[in-house]
Amino acid sequence: NTDQFDNLDKHTQWGIDFLEKYAKFVKERIEIEQNYAKQLRNLVKKYCPKRSSKDEEPRFTSCIAFFNILNELNDYAGQREVVAEEMGHRVYGELMRYSHDLKTERKMHLQEGRKAQQYLDMCWKQMDNSKKKFERECREAEKAQQSYERLDNDTNATKADVEKAKQQLNLRTHMADENKNEYAAQLQNFNGEQHKHYYIVIPQIYKQLQEMDERRTIKLSECYKGFADSERKVIPIISKCLEGMILAAKSVDEHRDSQLVIDCFKSGFEPPGDFPFEDYSQNIYRTISDGTISTPKQEGMRIDSKTTVGKAKGKLWLFGKKPKVTILKLLLGKLKCEDSEYIEIAIIYFKNTFSLYSTVF
Repeated sequence: NTDQFDNLDKHTQWGIDFLEKYAKFVKERIEIEQNYAKQLRNLVKKYCPKRSSKDEEPRFTSCIAFFNILNELNDYAGQREVVAEEMGHRVYGELMRYSHDLKTERKMHLQEGRKAQQYLDMCWKQMDNSKKKFERECREAEKAQQSYERLDNDTNATKADVEKAKQQLNLRTHMADENKNEYAAQLQNFNGEQHKHYYIVIPQIYKQLQEMDERRTIKLSECYKGFADSERKVIPIISKCLEGMILAAKSVDEHRDSQLVIDCFKSGFEPPGDFPFEDYSQNIYRTISDGTISTPKQEGMRIDSKTTVGKAKGKLWLFGKKPKVTILKLLLGKLKCEDSEYIEIAIIYFKNTFSLYSTVF
């Protein structure tokens, strides 16, 4: 209806407010994506190995797989940044530009509507003024006619008074006729402008406001789709990142890792043998009594180093049999080990072994 201009004003303002509210939502989503990507990159950086040389590169398949997963996660973080950038350019930026244009267009249409209403009000005021003036002149003409008739019927009235009253009547009648014509013209003009206002001008403005609001709705729909497309575009690359993580998990080989440990810690040392029984009671029991158990005297008993150390059927170290490596070679640093932390473990083992040897001998 043409009398709902104020309601349309409120509705179109609500539409712009809603569009800007959605733009704010997109902006906050972009900030979340940016922070998420930043936190992922910091996480990757925190757990990535800090290697100063090629010798410190990981050799265990479980470690290599983890570092590959970190690389894929870093690529995944990059895709989150792409999502944020796409949303910022295609959705948020477009919404803010469109909101500015929408405000300008809405202001123009509302101004046109207000101007049209002001013009119609002006026409009505002119018509109303001419109507009131015509009404006032008619009353004056009626008074002049009554005065003329009274003097004309009065026998005591002079001819000059009657003639003056007649002239006044003619003047008032003429002015009433002129105001009547003016009122008729103003009325005709107002009716024409009113018809034009309610059947042409205002409907056209309302149509423009309707089209503007429909375009706003379409723009929201497009931005909703763009919001989802920004995410959907990176799904193939994100899927590749996840596939890379799965491949990294499948590349873990427990047997290979175990073999690396064996190759690193193999020494060739034989396990120590059993300790012999040392009888300290031989100086107490010199004779054998009936019913008494004593240990035969052993003179000149010496601890055989070979017996103490013992011989093993196999040369075992951790997970399997390995060739013998002499202590001299170990002391000369000829044991090949590719990682400093494994050397530290081997040194601890050597210290314990040498301590055992010193105890036996």
